Amino acid sequence: MIVLAKIGLVLALLLVLIRLKWDLGLVLFLDTALVALLFGMGPGAFGLAVVAGATSWETLQLAAVVVLVLYIGEHLQSSGAFRTMVDSLKNLVRDDRLTLAIPSALIGLLPMMGGAMMGAPIVEEAARRWKVDAAWKTFYNYWFRHVWEYWWPLYLNIILAAAIFEVPVWKISLYQGPFSLVAIGAGMAVLLRRLPRLPRERDGGGSWEDVRRVAFSIWPILLTIVLIFAFRLNMLLALAAASVLTQVVSRQDRKTRWSVFARSFQPRTVWLIVAVMIFKKVLETSGALDAVVRAIPPHGLSAYALMFAAPFVVGLLTGVNQAFVAISFPLLVPIIGHGAPDMVLMTFAYVSGFAGILLSPAHLCLVLTAEYFKAEMKDVYRVLAGPVAVVFAFALLELVVFRVL
Repeated sequence: MIVLAKIGLVLALLLVLIRLKWDLGLVLFLDTALVALLFGMGPGAFGLAVVAGATSWETLQLAAVVVLVLYIGEHLQSSGAFRTMVDSLKNLVRDDRLTLAIPSALIGLLPMMGGAMMGAPIVEEAARRWKVDAAWKTFYNYWFRHVWEYWWPLYLNIILAAAIFEVPVWKISLYQGPFSLVAIGAGMAVLLRRLPRLPRERDGGGSWEDVRRVAFSIWPILLTIVLIFAFRLNMLLALAAASVLTQVVSRQDRKTRWSVFARSFQPRTVWLIVAVMIFKKVLETSGALDAVVRAIPPHGLSAYALMFAAPFVVGLLTGVNQAFVAISFPLLVPIIGHGAPDMVLMTFAYVSGFAGILLSPAHLCLVLTAEYFKAEMKDVYRVLAGPVAVVFAFALLELVVFRVL
């Protein structure tokens, strides 16, 4: 109970300071210091963890990746590519509201931290017709970006889960695929209910020329996907190659190009990334995460509580998919099994963890998207809570029907 009280205090400080509109990077750093204090890290160990978190290759690479993502987004926005994409999508879909979901969903097939930033400018362009406020734009971009992560086999969290439970990736995808359908349905219900259906701006159906224009309008994104999946390039290298090529083919003048570069490098965003990685590092080295997942004994009814609490809390604290899988799932192996694990229990644990990820104030996609649209986090959570609860309710229903009753 003491461990849970400490974690509750950490979360309370995080949420209170966010509500007071403090800078999120500063809030995370203060919370990091509180974690160190509560879990007995000395000043020396804390300092080493801060330095390690801030200067690790993972942090530097992530910061570079996000800057390049922002650059590609700024380039496509300034060149009019996103307007072209939205314009062509309106010819291809029968309901213009779908243009607020489809681009982010397509980009969601590209596994990367902070990847929702690629879709944010597209949603910004598509939302102009309805005068959508910032919190709702944040939700549309953020939610549809993440609908595939329950089963898409290229996400590292799926691969890690398969390795931990010694089960083929395809089997996890098969069992968890329906939750992507639930997520899409929940998101579409919110989208279609919130926005009125307006008359189509054009009569007639789309053409192959519209398909070509959509693909060409986001060619740097498509090139990045091809380089990563087909040529197995590192994410940073793939983005760098696509970014260089945008300069090669660009017809913009030097002043415009420089302004695009300047807007791409945002110190506040870089600081936020560093703060998230320091927070994650201190959580790991202080023993806080290990204490959380061990706080509930893995037997009896408490096993079900553990399958929810361990992944959910780790996901909520870190905002990193790999973290909730890598940290909590090994401790669940005695309950779920390995080689031939109980897939219902595993799915429940996974959906629980991913619910924590989606709600985490440390989730880069969430905070970066909210930052982009200048949305208040409390307003975003009001919109986000319902669809997250719907997906989790389906997992809970499956658990109750097939294992509890």
